[in-house]
Amino acid sequence: MENERYWKLKTNTAESLRAIARIGKVFGVRGEVKIFSYSRGLDEYKKLPKLFVGKNESSVVVYEIESVKNRGDELYVKLKGIDDRTQAELVVGQYLFVVESERKKLPSGKFFHDEIVGCVVVDEQGKKFGVVKDVQQYPAHPLYAVATKKGDVLMPAAGDIIQSVNIKRKEIVVHPPEGLFDGEMAE
Repeated sequence: MENERYWKLKTNTAESLRAIARIGKVFGVRGEVKIFSYSRGLDEYKKLPKLFVGKNESSVVVYEIESVKNRGDELYVKLKGIDDRTQAELVVGQYLFVVESERKKLPSGKFFHDEIVGCVVVDEQGKKFGVVKDVQQYPAHPLYAVATKKGDVLMPAAGDIIQSVNIKRKEIVVHPPEGLFDGEMAE
């Protein structure tokens, strides 16, 4: 079957891949998908020669971008080879990756979602609350889904809560509002 070859291909790039967006949902019947971009705008996607699509960086498929469109403040991408709704539904929930050298440079104090995921969340005294497992983008600010012993906690990534982020140590120091992590015990 033609679709199967897409899922069996692997990349052989020596460079690391980095997630730049997540595919959210199908739009229409011609294979177009809505994406949740982590930092790029319409013009930046138009300049990319190729994207890697997959659930993680070890199982990706190379695609060329056929078109990118704005609808309001949302981005929609059409990938070459994904030509109908059924094919597009297969990539919903997957990520768009680029090789590290094509990744956009962020200003100081800004981080990519995949850099935040996996960071340990602690308070100023070192008490561990949990580990960031997902970043959800909202208009005011992102929310970090922190996996704790008692379940997930959605923590606003706001300046009055986040005290520091150390990507090399994979640690986020927070001053949480009262009640955010109630009942959570340090490990």
